[in-house]
Amino acid sequence: MLVDIGPVCMSVITERSSVPCEPDMAKVEGFIKDILSDLRDWLPVLRQKAFRIKRTKDMPSIAKRMVEAVKLIDEENLTPMASVAGAVSDEVKDYLKEEGFDFISANNGGDISIFNNDSGRVIRVSIGDINKKIDTPYSLRIEGLKDIGIATSGIGGRSLSLGLAEIGTAVAETAAIADAAATSLCNHTNIESPKVIRKKASEIDPTTDIPHDLATVDISQLNQNEINHALHNGLTYAHKLLKQNAIIDAFILLKNTVATTITGEKYIKLEVSDGD
Repeated sequence: MLVDIGPVCMSVITERSSVPCEPDMAKVEGFIKDILSDLRDWLPVLRQKAFRIKRTKDMPSIAKRMVEAVKLIDEENLTPMASVAGAVSDEVKDYLKEEGFDFISANNGGDISIFNNDSGRVIRVSIGDINKKIDTPYSLRIEGLKDIGIATSGIGGRSLSLGLAEIGTAVAETAAIADAAATSLCNHTNIESPKVIRKKASEIDPTTDIPHDLATVDISQLNQNEINHALHNGLTYAHKLLKQNAIIDAFILLKNTVATTITGEKYIKLEVSDGD
């Protein structure tokens, strides 16, 4: 089922007892419209850096989820809008759980929230190329996790990036957390170099929630040493999030060079088509 409402373009897959079974589309659309209405009401708050937001008691569920996710990852530098796409996926997944589905995948433009009640079921998720809108050779093989959030960020994505990563994918307990983590992961996959061209974010997108930050617009001149340095910085940050139990795993791609926390020892394996 495809739901296309305003900024939300979501693919929803649901099953009962391993049999595909679509939810009521009108009800799902109505639920998403309510979420978007709540977001509009709280936009002035959600567009601030998360550390400024002290009270969430009166916020609707979607706003609370966004604030909590970003505070877990990086409240000093991110606004809750860094987790909005993933948070919408989580809200839809939780709504469908109440409808009795035992497999749910809510994919909001690549930010995916999955519920898998079959512990023996293997889930494969391709990592997409943000710029070319196609799959990369890389995919995640996930087994033994019931609730999973997967999100990808990077240069050329739907949001501006402050770092150099072309693809930064994070896996976490929720899609909201994964969304915030992917954004922060890409921001930290970074170096200072005259070869990196940046512009004030407001000059690129006047509606951005980070108007005063410098967003990356061109990395075409980077050499391999600079690429390796940036990936080292990103991977170091990913391990920090891993140690804090904020994420489950991370994957970074820059100029055909990969860095990842995935070892294949637990729940997630990195698979490469036509590769080792």
